[in-house]
Amino acid sequence: MFSKTIHKKTFLELTNQELYEILDLRATVFIIGQDIIYVDTDHKDQASMHYFIKDNDVIVAYCRVLPPGLRYLEHTVSRIATLEAYRNYGFATALMHEVMRDLPGLPIRISGQAYLKPYYEKLGFKTIKGPYIEEDIWHYEMLYEPLKKA
Repeated sequence: MFSKTIHKKTFLELTNQELYEILDLRATVFIIGQDIIYVDTDHKDQASMHYFIKDNDVIVAYCRVLPPGLRYLEHTVSRIATLEAYRNYGFATALMHEVMRDLPGLPIRISGQAYLKPYYEKLGFKTIKGPYIEEDIWHYEMLYEPLKKA
């Protein structure tokens, strides 16, 4: 039905149009869709790797990967967002699996919204802390630690 081709770009590789669409997607999902009043431009995008899926040249699913030390000691996946019309087609899962493949053997930490805790557990994340309030929404700090091969 939909292509799940994943694009990966550094901040400097993003086109102006892609950056605009990413910021629009995040505003649509978080600020409008979830009624979160916050400043999305946190100055972490410049150091992040951006993963996204397009449909007809429109970005419909997105996440970013922060390098270790920018938020947590481990790599961090954040701003995971999918336009409402594209939910339940596995886009976010495809993005998360791609991130895990790109960081083989490395731990990944997230601050996930509480209602998504079972989803992240299915991906292999374990709860480290929480629940706690972040941007007026309940969250859990969760860690993915892949098994080390002997």
